[in-house]
Amino acid sequence: MSTQKHLESGPRFGPRRKALIRVLTMLFVALLVTMLALGTVLVLLQLAGLLIGNSDFIIGVSKTLGPLTYWVAAAFGTFTLILAMAHGWKSAD
Repeated sequence: MSTQKHLESGPRFGPRRKALIRVLTMLFVALLVTMLALGTVLVLLQLAGLLIGNSDFIIGVSKTLGPLTYWVAAAFGTFTLILAMAHGWKSAD
């Protein structure tokens, strides 16, 4: 279901809220793709280090990409909650 159809069939939001939801959706998608890409690269590089038997490489990859991946994942989780609230989600739902 496209965002536009969802916005039109759901609760009636004003133009500012619709614009906010569009921006948050773009950030959500960007963070999702970035998080998945970083996680995939991290795991594949660690697997490569395992296959070549270089533990220093595995540790280096983890120390280099790990923190960035975790920060992007945390931002993604935060934006997921913010986007859900912008769509009208309540914690009691």
